[in-house]
Amino acid sequence: MKLVAVVRKPEHSEDAARALAETAGLTLAEARMRLAPEAPTLLARLPPEQAAALVAALRKAGLAALSVDTSVPTDSDRTVAKRLDLTDAGVTFTPAFGEPLRMAWTEVLAILRGVRASRLEVERTEKKKTFSIGSALVTGGLRMTRSTEKTVRSAEESAEQVVLVYAGDGRVALVPEARFDASCLGPGLHPSSAANIAEVAHRLRDRAPGAFYDERLLRLGRRPLPFVVSSEFRSAAAATLVTRTDSRASLDVLAEVLRQAVTAHLLP
Repeated sequence: MKLVAVVRKPEHSEDAARALAETAGLTLAEARMRLAPEAPTLLARLPPEQAAALVAALRKAGLAALSVDTSVPTDSDRTVAKRLDLTDAGVTFTPAFGEPLRMAWTEVLAILRGVRASRLEVERTEKKKTFSIGSALVTGGLRMTRSTEKTVRSAEESAEQVVLVYAGDGRVALVPEARFDASCLGPGLHPSSAANIAEVAHRLRDRAPGAFYDERLLRLGRRPLPFVVSSEFRSAAAATLVTRTDSRASLDVLAEVLRQAVTAHLLP
C-alpha cells in the first residue's frame, strides 16, 4: 500500500479540493477537510497503481503530490548518534554501538528538526465504603455503610527533539535529545538538552548551507495522522487501565515524505 501526500499548501485551495474530490472519489467537503491541515498532509492510502494515478492527477492540477510506502524507515534503519564531530570536510555521527557514519558537507541533502511525543494515561477506579444513616434506617441496622465508586484519571506527557540528517545516497543519521552526549559540543554546550539539540541543528545548517532545512516537524511530529497506525499500548490490571501512546510513527512518515519531496525536487 502507498500513502499519498501533498508537501506544499495549494495556491488555489478550492481548485485543489475539486481536483482531489474528482480523482479520489471524495465529496468536495471531504476533500477540503483532507487538504486543511498544514502540509505535509496525507490524503489517501491506496494500492500502488491507484496511488500513482492519484499523484499524476494531482500534479496535473498543480499540487506538489507524491506517494510513499506505508512501511517507512525507523530508528532501526538509521545511525542513531550518541556523539558527533564536525570538521571543515564533513560530519561524523558516532552511535553507542556500531560503525560511525560519515558525511561530507556536499553530500548532505536535507536536515529536518522535529519532535516526537509520548503520553501516559492512567484510569483508576476507586471504591470505598462510608457510614450511611439512610442505609441503617432502611435496613434496620443490617447495613450501616454505603458503597461509592469513582474514576480517577491522570496523564503525563513527554517530548523529545530529534534532528534527522539525510545524505543524497539515502544514508541517514538521527540525533536524539534523550541519548545524545552533548559534551561533544564543547564551548557551545547549553544547560538544557532541548537547547543542545537546537545547537546541533544550527551547526549542521551553518556547515551545509546547500542542504534543505525544515522545522515543521517540531509542530507536526506530535499530531496523529490519518491512515497511519498509531503506536498505542493498553494494559489493564484489577481496577487500573494504563494507555501509552507516542507519535514516532507520525514523525517517521512525515520525515520520509519530506525526504522524498526534496529528492523529487518538489521542495524547496
